Amino acid sequence: MNNSDSSIRSLVESTLQQKNLTVHFQPIVCLGNQTIYGYEGLIRGPVNTLLHSPTMLFDAATKCGYLAELDFLCREIVIKQFSRLNLPGRLFMNIDPVSILHENFRAGKTLELAEEAGIDCSRIIIELTETHPVDDMALMQKVMTHYRDMGFRVALDDLGAGYSGLKLWSAIKPDIVKVDRHFIQGVDEDRTKQQFISTIMKTATSMGCRVITEGVETEKEYATVRNLGVELVQGYYFSRPKPMPPLEIPFHLFRKEERNQEDNDSPTVELLMQPAVSVQATAKVLVVGEMFNDMQNVESIVVVHDDEALGMVLKKEFMNVYASLYGKELYGKEPILKFMNRNILQIEKTLSLEEVSYRLTTSLDLYTEEFIILDRCKLIGKARLIDLLHEITKLRVTQARHANPLTLLPGNVPIQKQLQKLSKQQHPFIICYFDLDNFKPFNDVFGFRKGDEIILLVTELLTTNIDSEKNFIGHIGGDDFVAIFHEGAWEAKVQSILDQFDRQIGRFYDGREENKQITTTDRQGNICSFNRMGLSVGAVVIEPSSIGMANIDLSEEAAIAKHYAKFQQGSFLYIHRPAGQELIRQVIQADTIRSDNHMRKEAETFSL
Repeated sequence: MNNSDSSIRSLVESTLQQKNLTVHFQPIVCLGNQTIYGYEGLIRGPVNTLLHSPTMLFDAATKCGYLAELDFLCREIVIKQFSRLNLPGRLFMNIDPVSILHENFRAGKTLELAEEAGIDCSRIIIELTETHPVDDMALMQKVMTHYRDMGFRVALDDLGAGYSGLKLWSAIKPDIVKVDRHFIQGVDEDRTKQQFISTIMKTATSMGCRVITEGVETEKEYATVRNLGVELVQGYYFSRPKPMPPLEIPFHLFRKEERNQEDNDSPTVELLMQPAVSVQATAKVLVVGEMFNDMQNVESIVVVHDDEALGMVLKKEFMNVYASLYGKELYGKEPILKFMNRNILQIEKTLSLEEVSYRLTTSLDLYTEEFIILDRCKLIGKARLIDLLHEITKLRVTQARHANPLTLLPGNVPIQKQLQKLSKQQHPFIICYFDLDNFKPFNDVFGFRKGDEIILLVTELLTTNIDSEKNFIGHIGGDDFVAIFHEGAWEAKVQSILDQFDRQIGRFYDGREENKQITTTDRQGNICSFNRMGLSVGAVVIEPSSIGMANIDLSEEAAIAKHYAKFQQGSFLYIHRPAGQELIRQVIQADTIRSDNHMRKEAETFSL
């Protein structure tokens, strides 16, 4: 052993003997209710030494054979300091898998430390930090089950950065996953990272666990993960790790505007909500057994920590054990957490019925007969799957009634509702009015069946190029369609639709198109030649911040834009901004009286 190794060993040993460690706490923020969800305890080694960095500290302890001793000392210091500062919420505490597998590992020591500090174990989340490869998944699953049986919750740290993070996630089914900071840095400008987080969010929902994004440092990163649906966030944007962390987060750091719950016309899951019976995580089995006996109609009881739902005790499962021979005597004094089903869907009350249905039908190993309803992350009730199916059926019947029978797209009634909603809101959007040029002559020559094929082509182009979850697509009737965009890059999408239409339309003419024209009678019965069909799009860009919405007739503006687009040759996108509408009106008014009358008819068709 050289002098350097000897000095490092001596420093490690003195650090352990003197307990010369400090702890910094970094808040984890719940965006739903804009409060601190909990704190992660982060260890620092002796100041002004090589071991001040936690990475250096744990590497040195591992090389010297003191990892288990350091791990337990860290737990002791973190728990005691968390209690001493009387911090609110949950304590996230890092544990290295290698230390768990060490021969000196003492089962139950963490629970003992928590009880001595007066912290209920339901407030402590064990973070599994994967700094070394762990191949024995069965053993890891057994260890995590051990912690859960004592009442702790489990989090998988740095998802996406470790050696086998996804394998661990599947094997131990944690209560929480923490997405590695690599996927958060620059997420506002990286669509791949956004897609990764969205996939993690969907997978987490299907597995019944929460997601925390680490490393959020800028306002744009915060806004992006917020818009992706992340509810728990950690990072410098809210607070750096500090020995004396904040007890609340300044209000100005949160979103500058409230979420507009009217943006989605679909009925929400709040419609199905029923009262939920709940018990605190500290409750014993005997108490819950008596509650089930006293309330015969109750089929489940939600287990909570304060207002946070942890899971459900299902009567059928619970009573099979509790009502068995000696069940009450054997398990009566055990914590109810041991009998709690964690795989329960939890959803915010503002979520649409369609989205809830999707999450239930794509879930993995979730109990689906009931699910928990939250209001800004707090328990407010529950709902039943059978009631959801009933409402979804009613919704489907209503949608079918107002859909176009050929394209199955929303027809005039839902289009009018969309326009009414848009006229009241204060968010930017774009209305695009699609219309086929020379469609009637094509119908006259090739027949209505071929005409229907063209209508279905336009439908396919719209639905494959436009995300209907973020935008709206409707079929006014005949060859008139409407799309309402709420996202950027809409112009490129529309231009792509026009390009695809022009490439495909020729095959519908069966070779009878000569010089790109067909000959038939016009509306007055005169023999005329008509060019090959094109697709005209009139787009109305609405920016409420600079325009008084009350003074804009959306249907009229859309008809103006489409009418002006049809003056151009071939497929064409015309962009109309209402601030300059008087100039456009003058151009159109210079056209023939017939065109003016035709335009007014279009506005009436599209009107509210």
